[in-house]
Formats: sequence, C-alpha cells, structure tokens
Amino acid sequence: MDLRQAGSKEMVLQVPERLVFANNPVIFFHWPRTTLRHKDIPMISACIIGISGFGRTHYNDLIAETEAGRMKPVAATIINQDEERERTEHLRSLGCEVFTDYREMLSVWSGRAELCFIPTGIYLHAPMSIAAMNAGMNVFVEKPAAGSIQDVRAMQKAERETGRFVAVGYQTMYATETMRMKEAIVSGALGEIITVKCLGLWPRMDKYYARNRWAGALTCDGAWVLDSPFNNALAHQLNMICFLAGTELRKSAQIASVEAELHHGHNIESADTAAIRATTATGAKLLFLVTHCSSESFGPEIVVRGTEGSIRWDFSTTTITSGDNRETFETEPVDNVRTRIMQRLRERIADPDTFTCDLNIAGTQTLVVNGAHESSPVRDIPAGFITRTPADDDVKTVITGIDKAMHQAFEQEKLFSELDVPWAVPGQTVDMTAYTSFEGGASS
Repeated sequence: MDLRQAGSKEMVLQVPERLVFANNPVIFFHWPRTTLRHKDIPMISACIIGISGFGRTHYNDLIAETEAGRMKPVAATIINQDEERERTEHLRSLGCEVFTDYREMLSVWSGRAELCFIPTGIYLHAPMSIAAMNAGMNVFVEKPAAGSIQDVRAMQKAERETGRFVAVGYQTMYATETMRMKEAIVSGALGEIITVKCLGLWPRMDKYYARNRWAGALTCDGAWVLDSPFNNALAHQLNMICFLAGTELRKSAQIASVEAELHHGHNIESADTAAIRATTATGAKLLFLVTHCSSESFGPEIVVRGTEGSIRWDFSTTTITSGDNRETFETEPVDNVRTRIMQRLRERIADPDTFTCDLNIAGTQTLVVNGAHESSPVRDIPAGFITRTPADDDVKTVITGIDKAMHQAFEQEKLFSELDVPWAVPGQTVDMTAYTSFEGGASS
C-alpha cells in the first residue's frame, strides 16, 4: 500500500492492482484499486462503555484520536468513577457526558453518535453491541466477539436490521504482516495448505483468575463466557489461524469439524489447558495448543505448512518461504497496530468496503471455541500432576511435564492423548457444518 501526504489536509490511500510475493512476477493476485481521502471523513462522535482493565487501551485510543482532532468523546459509561476519577474527570473536561448505566447513555445519545467502544466482559459483548446498533451507532467491541455462536448471529442480525457494523478488536488482524501472510497463501505461493498451527505457553497466577467475576468461568449472569486461553488471552491467535486457513483474502476458513481435549490445573470452571484440532472444508488442519499452567513462557508461535512453502510468525518476526524464496520481516509493533485500527474504523464509517475484523471473521473463532466445548468436557488434571508454588506474592500452578508435551504435540501435530500423556482423554469429533447454537457442550 502507498499512503502518502497529498497536501496539508488530504490523505490518499492507493491499493495497487497487483501485489507480488518475494519479487516473483508469476505469483500475484488482483485487488481492485480504491481511493479514500482523509478530508472526506468528518469528525466522529464516539461513546465508550467502560475504561478499566483492557478498557484503558480503548480509552487511550479514543483520547489519542481526540487529541488528533479525528474523534470527539460525547458520552461514557463508567460504573467505578471513584476508582477511575482521573480519567473520568478528563473525559468530562472534554465535554463528555458521563453515565453509570450504558442503557441510559445509549437512550440519551441515540441517533447522535456514530461509534461506540465496548471493551467489557465477554458475556456483555452481544447485548451491549446490539443495544448500541439499535441506538444508531457502529461498534468497536473487544475480542472475542461473544461466548456463543448464537450471540454472534444475533449481532449480525442487528447489523442487517440497523445498517450499522461491528468491528472486533483482534489486534493482529489489522497488522501488516497478517495480510502479507494471507496474500502469500491465497496467491498459491505455499501450494496447498496442509496445516496451520499455533503453540502458546503463557503461565498465569491465581490473581489472574481473581481479577473479575467471569475470569475462568463458563457462564456469567446466565450468558456464555467460556473464558479460557483460547477464548481470551490467546484468542487473537486462534482467530488468526482460522483466518490464514481461509481460501479468500478477506475471509476465514469454513470449519467442517472440531475435536478437542480440554483440561484445567487451576481451581476454575473453564479450561486453562487445551489441544484443539479443527478441519476446514478444504481438508486443511488447524491445530491450537495452549496452556496457562506451564513452567516457562513460550510464544505464541504460528506455523503454516503448505505443499510448496511455509510461514512462521511470532511477536518479533515473520518469515514466508516459497520454494527457493525466503522473506523475513519484523512483526509490526502493537502501537502501530492500534493506530491502524482507529484509522480503519474511521474509514469503515465512510466506506463499507474498508477491511476490518468483522463478525464473519470473528465468528469463526467463536465457532471453533463452541466446537471445542462440544467435543470435550473440561477435565481436572489429577492432583498428582499438579504443583502449586508461591511466586511474586502470588501462587503459580504447573502441570508436570506440560511444557515438553506441548512442544512435542506441536512438532508432531498431535493431540495430547495421541502422545500417551497420562492424564489426557480424547474428545469427540464434532460436525460443525450446520452448527447454529451452543447449549452447554459435552458432559463428563
């Protein structure tokens, strides 16, 4: 992409008709040329629901856009104003009206704001997004889109009925390397895709699960949460591998089936350790291996394996190999990505063809999560395989041998039970081709 300054107030975005992978003039695809001018995008009035936790990132995004003269915060819902006194007062100083109930805020500002930031708990994403759209606002909601596929479908129904859109905050979807990887895949540079896999060992202490009332939960207030490393901390990467396996540039893969092995070492309701294998409509395999109970930290790392090439991605570098060609480049810093997310939101309001992580993409991640819980109940790791030790004024939980098992499963592209891990229990293979609703999943 060529983004250049064309005068003091005008930005011209030009997308070339032909993109070439690794300087190979044979491998390319076509993308229609579009032009979008910054001067055509007016100041955007925005609301926000929640500014604590990861909501602070959304708050910082909104303030940065405000200071740049591109957005104006008109209303905010903050239920803990005493705890967030400084940010609350800063919003008020900008002329932002502050509420304690999001429903009241949406009622007062119905038809008068264009965008609503929703960085709240997973179980609140669907009802808040739908309410915001019914109030005439477009939505930027934190990941994942929702806890159940029926909630995602309800959000999509609201999009159709209101003419508004939902963009989901999967940061990596807006990074330049993600689209460069997808371009290589769709162009055929890697041949037929065999496997797209991800490994993540991210140990989490007890305080991680004490930070709110839905952490580690399957439900909250009667709504599905399914909180887990594959539906929260590393949901970004599960969403990425679904997207990379898709046969179309802007779409995720069609999921045909899911099988999973879900376990927990922490004293929680949901899973903290998982091996998930999904099969796409084209026969490609998606493998997702993740734990919060490892001894060491690793990844996440994504590997795409094709018949004629491969991709390796992590937070530092991305390498695309096709035949004798190899291209390595730095993974984009998160600050750059957050800026691009805001740019895409502004452009999406002006131009419906602007790429964002929409509910079709994010919904595929939700579908795999639901399929994993349909395949396997969340099983306890036997006490003999658990160690709990003090660490940094907290308690660390480790599953004996999990680090080695995870790396071995990733290398051999297998599930835990296929490696004879002593506590592993295989799940069922679940057909996802006509799946429409999650109603509780597998039972023990």
